[in-house]
Amino acid sequence: MDIHRFRPRRFAAVFAAVVAGSLTLSLWFSIATASAAEPITIVLYSESGQRPLSFEDNGVPKGAYVENLKRVLKRMPEYKVQIRFASWARTVEEARNGNAAGILGVYYRPAERPFLNHSKAFYTEEVAVHCNRDSIEGRTFRTYPDDFAGLRFGNQRGYLAPGKPFFNMVAAGKIELVQGHEFHDLVKKMLVQEIDCVVNPSVVINEALITLEAQGIPERMRYKSRRVLTIKNETVHIGFSKKYEESHPELARFRQLFDKAVDE
Repeated sequence: MDIHRFRPRRFAAVFAAVVAGSLTLSLWFSIATASAAEPITIVLYSESGQRPLSFEDNGVPKGAYVENLKRVLKRMPEYKVQIRFASWARTVEEARNGNAAGILGVYYRPAERPFLNHSKAFYTEEVAVHCNRDSIEGRTFRTYPDDFAGLRFGNQRGYLAPGKPFFNMVAAGKIELVQGHEFHDLVKKMLVQEIDCVVNPSVVINEALITLEAQGIPERMRYKSRRVLTIKNETVHIGFSKKYEESHPELARFRQLFDKAVDE
């Protein structure tokens, strides 16, 4: 270097520019790294009013389904799940139409719901028939659904828990079906004998009775409900929307990782 041509001011300016460039690059890299580390959000729908299995309490998702989902997600820190609540009919349609990644809390029904990929089971629950005591007085029930011929059942739209033999009897006119959106409304109709029976997990029916009592239904009405017959145990899954996955391929990886994490 020609020491006589060395200009301190120019050197300082060049040095400052290099340092500034390095800082800018470092800052960009830090932001990019932080951004890359942010978890991927998966939006699932779940049926509202399914206490104690799946419900919203002051804006916070709660229930057995939610707690079991959290248990699995602890092994999947790169993802977070947002849960939205709606009627069962809307929940199913959102997944069918590809507006949501899937449904939290479906039974294994691949033939009836070919638009879903079912996860491995993360929960098991007992499903039973509850009826109005006066509606079934004097009747004996051993076989479901045959022994329930002539009765009027309430069921949420799109809810398949009653099973194929049940719906075959409905189609044959041997059982009358009244469809609704909210399960609490159907339980209320059962208590006042507008319908005779409902099918659902017993824990959900019991919670519905407690809620209706808190809303003003006389306590004595609760005892109009009788658990008649436990009909089966159902495994509970996430139903992933096939249509949503077509435009969001990252869902396929989430499915695979979820199934692996369930078994760990």
